[in-house]
Amino acid sequence: MPVFSLPCSSCGTPVEIPGRYGFKLKNAGVTNTLCTQCRQGAFVASRRDNISGQIALGTRPDQRRLIPFTAAVAALALLIGGVVWRSAVPTAQEVLPASESPSR
Repeated sequence: MPVFSLPCSSCGTPVEIPGRYGFKLKNAGVTNTLCTQCRQGAFVASRRDNISGQIALGTRPDQRRLIPFTAAVAALALLIGGVVWRSAVPTAQEVLPASESPSR
C-alpha cells in the first residue's frame, strides 16, 4: 500500500497518509493537513479556552444539576396530579345511568 507524505500546514513536519485517501488528498491540492502534535496542541488550546470561557460565564456545576432535577420534579408533580384528577372525576363509562333502560 503506498504511503503519501504531505507537509504539516503549521510546522512543516511531513505527515504520512496511507493508501487511497492520501492519493485523493494529494491530487486535490489539500494544504491544510496537520501533524499529530499540532492537532493535539490545537485541541488542548481550544479545550482550555472553552473551559476558561465557561468559568468566566459563571456556570457552576450545581446550577447545571438544578435543571434536570427541576424537570424531574415537574414530571413527578404532573404524574401525581393526573392520577389524582383521574380518580376524582368519574368518566362517562364509569357513571351509573340515571334510570334503567326501557328495553329491560
